[in-house]
Amino acid sequence: MSALDWFKRVLGQKAEEAALPLPADASAELAGLNFMTAIEAHIKWKSRLENYIQGTSTEDLKVEVVCRDDQCPLGKWIYGTGGERFGTIDTFGDMKGHHALFHQCAGRILETAQAGKKDEALRLLQYGDYVRASEQVKRQLAKLYVRLNASS
Repeated sequence: MSALDWFKRVLGQKAEEAALPLPADASAELAGLNFMTAIEAHIKWKSRLENYIQGTSTEDLKVEVVCRDDQCPLGKWIYGTGGERFGTIDTFGDMKGHHALFHQCAGRILETAQAGKKDEALRLLQYGDYVRASEQVKRQLAKLYVRLNASS
């Protein structure tokens, strides 16, 4: 399966079904961003936050960093090369918006956990806006990859 096929499957399937391994020889890099790595990094946030809430994380997560959408590799690409090259594409704008919401939600979960409201933080992580924002970041990245691949 090619990287393009994988991303097309992501667009047509539920989150758990789309977590199929990408073949080692498939390139998910386009325009200076490895789209697969970006998707995986944002999927891993759920475990990172869950571990933090449960007190099993060794990470020193800071709300003021987590809530910003320009601190992760994807965010740096969005506000750098990606935005310069693709900022006028609707799909890029949609992805950027969902990515910002994702980080706002993650920051809110972290802030709630740090306030000692672990049950509420877990509820937000499992059922709140975070879930939808996370899914949309993945979908919009896949959609952008397919669109950019088609035009290159």
